[in-house]
Amino acid sequence: MEEKSVDLEQRIADLEEQVASLVVTVSELQAGIAGSVITPSVEMKRAARKAAVPGEASEEILSWVDKSYILSRIATTSFIVAVALALRTAADSGTIDLQIGSFIGMLYAFGLIIYGWFAYKEKSIQAPVFILWGTIVMCGVVVEAHRVFDTVPTELAYVAMAVTGLVATIISRVHHVALPVFVGTLGMSFGSFALDYPSPVFPYLVIIMGLANVFATYATRLLRASWLRWLLLVLTLFMIQIWDLKLSIYLSRLSPENLEFSVQGLLPSIGFLGVVFAGIALLGVLGKVQEKISKFDVVLPVLNVCWVYLAAHYAIGQGLTTSTTFGWAAMIAAFAHLAVAWWLAHRTEGGALGTTSFAMAGSFLMAFAAPMAIGHAVIAGALVALLAVGLAWVSVRRGNLGLRLGSYLLQFYACSVLVFLLWPTDGTKPSLVGALSSGLLAIIAFCHYFWARRHPPVAGTTAMDKLNKNDRGASVLLIAALFSGFFTMRVGLYQTLDFMHSATHNAFGGSQSVLINVTAAVLLCLSLTRRNKELRNVAIVITVIGAGKVFLMDMVQLKGMSLMISVFTFGLLAALASYVLGRWNKKTEDPVPAD
Repeated sequence: MEEKSVDLEQRIADLEEQVASLVVTVSELQAGIAGSVITPSVEMKRAARKAAVPGEASEEILSWVDKSYILSRIATTSFIVAVALALRTAADSGTIDLQIGSFIGMLYAFGLIIYGWFAYKEKSIQAPVFILWGTIVMCGVVVEAHRVFDTVPTELAYVAMAVTGLVATIISRVHHVALPVFVGTLGMSFGSFALDYPSPVFPYLVIIMGLANVFATYATRLLRASWLRWLLLVLTLFMIQIWDLKLSIYLSRLSPENLEFSVQGLLPSIGFLGVVFAGIALLGVLGKVQEKISKFDVVLPVLNVCWVYLAAHYAIGQGLTTSTTFGWAAMIAAFAHLAVAWWLAHRTEGGALGTTSFAMAGSFLMAFAAPMAIGHAVIAGALVALLAVGLAWVSVRRGNLGLRLGSYLLQFYACSVLVFLLWPTDGTKPSLVGALSSGLLAIIAFCHYFWARRHPPVAGTTAMDKLNKNDRGASVLLIAALFSGFFTMRVGLYQTLDFMHSATHNAFGGSQSVLINVTAAVLLCLSLTRRNKELRNVAIVITVIGAGKVFLMDMVQLKGMSLMISVFTFGLLAALASYVLGRWNKKTEDPVPAD
């Protein structure tokens, strides 16, 4: 009996646990059903809305208009414009003094903007209307009062434009809406242009455009607005172009120290705008503007240094400053860009986005400014070549393919400058420093190529990796190094012939052909020894160049011993090329022995 009672108690306990579990399950199911009833799906809501709308097209359109508040906003717009026109009519008829009328018009426009501020706070559907028309009325009144009636001073007009844009930006910041800052930046920019067009007060306009670009950058935080930033950048550069044209007109009659205030200060303004754009780009690549970094912020550093150099170069040509002064100032700015690139490269593995942009911006600025600062283009080119090698070294350390490709481009630029400088060898007698610098630049280019081949990039799957598959970009280094080496040795040939009093056209032309043919022969031998297809292909290209030089130029321009030596050396090169290619094909066709 005792065993039966114990067994019964155990069964009762098991049943209680099962009942408790069932109660919990039922409760959860009831909660889920209630939640689904309380929170219907989006599809159900949309279906309910569609069912509520009558089937006729006219009724559907009227319902849409009613929901979009278009009619009420059109009515509000009409009342705002009517009041503005009434004030204008009163001023034109003489009922209100022009000075007072201008002040009342500005006060009315500012009141509309402030009312729009509070309307946004109250979630009013009319808030965008008051902001939009308040900005339009403000810009229109200020421009007309300043240009037509001359009742608003120049300084006050520009201040009114700046305050309009600032207030609109603050409204966007407080209420997290994008329309006010869009309207404000465009209004203050185009309004400031219209104030004294076609002869604006450029120093004031520079400040306005700098503020507009900063406000547009903030607008991007609220809503992706790259179009606005591109538009303001183009408008800013257009302003600089107008300034340059005005300067050329004024400086044709006046000296730089006698210029009016409205056209003075081009170089400080260029520096100011350059710093503004560089700061905007840095904030952008750091992700402070928006989470997804835009292409505008990535390319802005390079675009910035390019337009600054072009504008400053024009100012130098107009006699506003010396090339040495600008060169050293630009060198400091270049080192600042490179320092920012170094800092970005060490923020994350592989370098933060923007590392390549700032590195290339600093490199280009140094390439542009170094000849001005140092006063010797070949020495400056050697420094740029060393900088290219430094970028390549950092690219390997940080795993940044963009820096690697940038170093190739920079090295190619340095070699191209050397070729351009040494092309007219017949009329130049370079100094010892110049000769050593050109030789050093050629050696650096060759070292850069061999270093790149010994340190191949890590394979990746990005678009840049596909573009530089098998490190094809390094081939550009080899070609650039060969060209720079050729023109360096070309100078040496000319100086040697000149020392021997044999620097005639025939002797110099034939010597160049021999140099080309010898270079191709050396590359052919190296390609066969190392089984390097790249060297073989480059050697074939140089052989073709040598053939063109001998049969298209030397046959026409040279004669005598120089022509004979030129043709003979090319014949030897052709025989060597036939031998090398034959051995190459034979090596390729040889069967691989079995293990």
